Amino acid sequence: MKKLLFVVSLCVLAGPAFAETTLDAPAAQCRELLVKRCQSCHYLERVCSKVGKKSERGWKATVKRMVKRRGAKLDASEQSTLVECLATPTPSVLEECKVSGGGRP
Repeated sequence: MKKLLFVVSLCVLAGPAFAETTLDAPAAQCRELLVKRCQSCHYLERVCSKVGKKSERGWKATVKRMVKRRGAKLDASEQSTLVECLATPTPSVLEECKVSGGGRP
């Protein structure tokens, strides 16, 4: 009986943590794109200085220009994810900017 109670308790406690991880997947992907793709050509300070300030339309034009004229390696899905998270940044993106010296709290 104690083992069953332990297993049930573990499942109840692990459920919210698993859900949080699953829900945060787009944020993790955005953070990864920011670090691996944007930072390959720019200091993050340059990108971070405009995170949350530039409109979605503005970011879409910027990302499109980076792909077309500068050869950024982003497929259509990655471009869409990046535009969305730069226009409306998640806490993990804001944290990456703060840690990397992007100047955003």
